[in-house]
Amino acid sequence: MKKLILGACALMALATVSCGKCGDSSCSTPTSDSLSNAYGDYVGTVLGADFQHKENADAQKKEFLRGMQIVFGADEDRNTQMGMQVALQMLGEMSQLDEQGAHIDRAKAMAAFKRAFLADSINSMDGQNSLQLMQRLIASAREEAAAEAAKKKAEAPEAVENVKAGEAYVADLKAKDSSVQTAASGLSYKIDSEGEGEKAKENSTVVVNYTGKHLNGEVFDTTDGRTPAKFNLQGVVPGFREGIMLLGKGGKATIYIPGELAYGPNGQPAAGIGPNEMLVFDVEVLDIDPE
Repeated sequence: MKKLILGACALMALATVSCGKCGDSSCSTPTSDSLSNAYGDYVGTVLGADFQHKENADAQKKEFLRGMQIVFGADEDRNTQMGMQVALQMLGEMSQLDEQGAHIDRAKAMAAFKRAFLADSINSMDGQNSLQLMQRLIASAREEAAAEAAKKKAEAPEAVENVKAGEAYVADLKAKDSSVQTAASGLSYKIDSEGEGEKAKENSTVVVNYTGKHLNGEVFDTTDGRTPAKFNLQGVVPGFREGIMLLGKGGKATIYIPGELAYGPNGQPAAGIGPNEMLVFDVEVLDIDPE
C-alpha cells in the first residue's frame, strides 16, 4: 500500500492556508467544496491504483470502504479517535501473534481490556504484572505451536520412511558386525580407536577430520582436501557431539546419527538432508581442548 504524505491539514500546494477544524458541511464554501472533491479524488486514485491488480479487487475494495466509512462515521471526539487507533494497533499485534502460533480471541481480549480499563483503581504494579504474565504465555504458546509443527513434520510420510530406513540400516549393521553399539540416546557407533588421554567433553573445542554420508554412501560434506575442522561441541548437532565425546586425541570412529539427534523433522534441504534422515560420519579427533 502506498504511503500518502499530506500536509498538516491540506495538500502541500495549499500549505500557506491556515489550518482550521471543520469536518462537516457547516464550513462549506465553493473553495472548500472543490478542495474536498480534489482531496478525495487524489487519495481515491492513489489507493484505487493499488487495489486494481489485486485478486478479487472489487470485494477487497468493498471491505476497505467499509472500514473507512466506520472511521468517517464515528464520533469526532478525540478520545474516540484515540480508541480507534489503539484498536487498530491491537489488531495488528494480534495478527502478528497469530502468525507465530500465539492465538488471541478478539472478543475475550476486548472483555479483559474493558475490565482492566474501567477498574475503579489500578495498582502501579498491575501493568508490570500483566506484561510479565503475557510474555510468559506468549512464549508458551510459541513453544506449543513449534512442538505441534515439529510433530506434524515428524509424522509426514518422508520423515517416517527415513526413520524406518535408519533403523533397518543399523539393525543390518549390528547383525553383521557385533562391534557396532547403540547408546541409550539412540546413537549407534563403531569405534576403531578410542585415542589417548582425556576424552572430549560437552564444551570442548576439538580439531576433527570427518566425512558425512547418506545411507547410500553419497558424501554430503567432508574435510578431505581441506583444513581439518575446528569447533566447539556446543555448536554441532547432538548426535555428532555425543559421538566425538566417545573419543580421545587420535581417536577414530564411525557414528550413525538418527534423525532426531541430527537435523530432525526439518532436515537440512540446502545440504540435501531429508527430514529425520540418519547420517553416517567417519570421524578422527586430531586435538582436544577440554575446556
